[in-house]
Amino acid sequence: MKLKLLLAAMTMLTLLSCNKSNDPKKTRDPTEDLAWLKKIKEERAANCACIPSIWQAKYEGSTVYEVGCAGPACLCAHSYYNEDGKNTPGSEGANRTVFLSKISDRKLLWSCSK
Repeated sequence: MKLKLLLAAMTMLTLLSCNKSNDPKKTRDPTEDLAWLKKIKEERAANCACIPSIWQAKYEGSTVYEVGCAGPACLCAHSYYNEDGKNTPGSEGANRTVFLSKISDRKLLWSCSK
């Protein structure tokens, strides 16, 4: 009986000691964990002259990834992708201004200068 009680108490303590900081979604690195994004990072890292970068942001509640550059003499278009590596609808062409106005929580994930 005492053994069952002790085992139950230890199980409760173990469950209560877990917290959200151990959540893998909050600690993962998308530039390493998402194969398509890792490939882009490796390709861009080969030439840092244009200061390539990868950003993470929210668009209408979904996570999007922005791939672009910041070099002063470089002309590069920024592309936006969902977690599957597909271009985000509305991020190009005539709707781009509306799309950009809905971007929030933007944070830098990787840059050659980072």
